[in-house]
Order: sequence, then structure tokens, then C-alpha cells
Amino acid sequence: MSEMAMYRRWQLHSIDKNVRTLPRLITTIADPAAFQKRDPSDDGDGWTISEVLGHLGDFELYFGARARHIGAGAEEPPQPSMRPAEAVVAQGYAQQDAADLLERWRGLRADSLAFFLSLNVEDDELWQGSAPFGGGPFSLNNQLILTAMHDCDHMNQIVKIIES
Repeated sequence: MSEMAMYRRWQLHSIDKNVRTLPRLITTIADPAAFQKRDPSDDGDGWTISEVLGHLGDFELYFGARARHIGAGAEEPPQPSMRPAEAVVAQGYAQQDAADLLERWRGLRADSLAFFLSLNVEDDELWQGSAPFGGGPFSLNNQLILTAMHDCDHMNQIVKIIES
């Protein structure tokens, strides 16, 4: 197994573990008031837990579509219609039930993970193929790494909300 294939397996394992970790984090919140708190690192104007979960679902929709486009060799994947913070407000995630948003994310993540697992981790050409994103190319390798990192960042955000 190549070194890059080994890294891809690690990343796939990480995002698979997050499917168990994030629900456990959410379902162990004992204080219902925690769901009304906002991320304190944004001077108290940050997202609520429901908004974080809604954003995670949006990420899966958008980046799952991007990954499928890249995997299919498409040149220009779909672009989001608005910034994440705007989408969170527009979708009204703060007023939605965290359990419902968590289940939405879990279903979307299952689809994304199934797609990634359907790819040959040894096929470096496939994983290094890219499509335009922001200021430059974006590969399936980039997508996989970003997905794992994005999960960790937002799980940490949820922990900060709970602890505030």
C-alpha cells in the first residue's frame, strides 16, 4: 500500500468514527439550556448547537456533490449560493430541533462515506484529480482531509458551547 493510500484509509476511518462521536456528544448533553447557548468564542454571537448541526448537513450536501463531480471528472462542480453563515440564518437552523438536524447530517454523511469507500484508495490519479475551488484546484484528497478537519473543528465548537 502506498503512503498516500494509507493516509486516505486513516482519513476515511476518522470520518467514519465521527459518525459515532458527534451523536454521542449531542445525546449526552444533560442540560436542555445548552441548546440555546451560542458559541462564546464569537463574543456570544456565534452559532447554537442546532446551527452547527445544520451547517454540518449543508457541508455534506455541498461537498458531497463536489466530491462526486471531481470523482466523475467534471470540470466545474456546483458552487454554493450563499456563504455558510448566511445559509444557517436563511434555513432557520437556530429554531430547529438538534436531534432532527443530527439525523439529517448522519444520513448525508452515510451517503458521502459510501461514495468515498466506493473509490479505490490506491488510485492516486483519481484522488489527485481536481476541480476549481476558490483560488485554485481542489482534489478528492483535499476533500477527504477537509471533511475530517471540518468535523473536528465543529465538534470542538460544540464542546465550547456546552462548557460555556
